[in-house]
Amino acid sequence: MYASCGDVRSARLVFDKIQNPNVFAMNWMVLACTFNGYYEEAIGYFCLMQKLRNVGNKFTFSILLKTCVGLMDVKKGKEVHALGKKVGFEDEVSVSNALIDMYCKCGEVCYAQRVFDRMIKRDIATWTSMICGYCNIGKTGQALVLFERMRLEGLEPYDFMWNVMIAGYARGGDSIGAFALFSRMTREGLVPDIETWNAMISGFVQSQQAGEAFKLFRDMLVSGIKPNHVTLTGLLPPCGLTGSIQRGREIHGLMYRMGLGINIFIPSAIIDMYSKCGSVKNAQNVFDRISVKNIASWNAMIGCYGKHGMVELSIQLFERMHEEGMQANEVTFICILSACSHNGLVEEGLKIFRSMKESYGIEVGKEHYSCVVDLLCRSGRMLEA
Repeated sequence: MYASCGDVRSARLVFDKIQNPNVFAMNWMVLACTFNGYYEEAIGYFCLMQKLRNVGNKFTFSILLKTCVGLMDVKKGKEVHALGKKVGFEDEVSVSNALIDMYCKCGEVCYAQRVFDRMIKRDIATWTSMICGYCNIGKTGQALVLFERMRLEGLEPYDFMWNVMIAGYARGGDSIGAFALFSRMTREGLVPDIETWNAMISGFVQSQQAGEAFKLFRDMLVSGIKPNHVTLTGLLPPCGLTGSIQRGREIHGLMYRMGLGINIFIPSAIIDMYSKCGSVKNAQNVFDRISVKNIASWNAMIGCYGKHGMVELSIQLFERMHEEGMQANEVTFICILSACSHNGLVEEGLKIFRSMKESYGIEVGKEHYSCVVDLLCRSGRMLEA
């Protein structure tokens, strides 16, 4: 009960009182830890299962492969694969599907294909994972071959799969392929819904075809489909990319009229858009009107000031954020260090860099080192860099 409700702490307390936990109790702990982001702990429970000479079942291995996805650890995934094969669970459809999903998401589509080819029985989830895997690495040709083959074997794709295929073509900049699938979907009696339109728009945004994205948005409105927050936030980056503040304002206004501004994640996207369009004043107005500011909105505004040479305001906002009890994260320090670098505040930047671990408990990453190297190089301190 606790595990299914996401209360890992209470589930752990109950579990610890069980003298001889069975496979079901173990599975619930692995599941609860995995779905709440405690991936290392999930692996720990599986290791405990092995010590107790409990082999587990097909559900154990399916869950554990999701843990490997959470860790993005393909090496660990291969170990689980080998163990699953040893105990005879590889032939289970659910385990094979989890293997394909793990390999695809970890970027090893060739391994996923091998698992797929060895499967005697496949279900719709098998085909979906494999097609998604190829689309995600830009191999839409292979994805289309599988898509057609699936239909020949008597399985009809559902809306999600059409959307994945369409987005894959759009993301790769293949507007002809994307529109061909879109038209084919309509011809076959399927009505493109908001997810389909969003998939198309998102794909063209990611391939930096802003004109196609906005044209599709107009076509969507004409067809009577009402945009949602995914549609509109997806159109903000191309406004910044093209410097089209007028379009940005129109989308901002539409969001406001639709009541989407109350979503705490949207204001940071609007701030970023105004920043890229060069309008610090509009970005500041959006920031000031946010009643409950999250870390993304603070970071967006700190970054905005830094990009426009207002480094003092950037530092002041960083200090104000700390005073108001908002914990800085890795992105915060990239923004503030970049601001110091572009404005020649060497000592201030180095001071902030040194405080990351000591005062804020933030591990220094390669992006932070890059900012400091850039900071020192710009000031002529090449040896220190």
